[in-house]
Amino acid sequence: MELKIVKFFNRLGRGTAIDGVTDFVSRIMYLAIFWTLFTILIFFFAENGKNIATALVIAAGLHFLISEGVFKYLLLKYFEKTRPYIAYSQEIFPIGREHNDSSFPSSHVSANVAALTVLVNFYPIAWPGIILFGLLITFARLHNGMHYPSDVLAGAVLGVAYGIIGIMYAQSLVSFIF
Repeated sequence: MELKIVKFFNRLGRGTAIDGVTDFVSRIMYLAIFWTLFTILIFFFAENGKNIATALVIAAGLHFLISEGVFKYLLLKYFEKTRPYIAYSQEIFPIGREHNDSSFPSSHVSANVAALTVLVNFYPIAWPGIILFGLLITFARLHNGMHYPSDVLAGAVLGVAYGIIGIMYAQSLVSFIF
């Protein structure tokens, strides 16, 4: 079933501007620059900026520690999963950078959903745009042939957990540091 879903999303709009958009929003360097600048701006200019930026940093730290460290290195033998474009190279066309590490969990989705969870908490009125951005990243990872639905779902669940933990501990950390 997962393969059918990936094939459907991979073929959807192939060869159109959708490929360019999904490639762009999946570029790690652009995402890193965006979230770093966003966090700095929030820190200095937003009401309650120190708490929001701290929650974002905690969530990002948890993402790198758990999604990248624990799942992709320490527990790799239990969670290693070949990316769809590699496992089904005759059926799925890779778009963008061809990652060859384990596809589980989706780091792109995990990191972005973590940040988006923090933002929904502090800016609940912005939830439609925040949800759309999360869906765009999720769509991109499936469309680009990099992940299965279970990879992006696991990334989303982990991202929500990282965001909630970031929110829970941000205030006390800000009080301690500042």
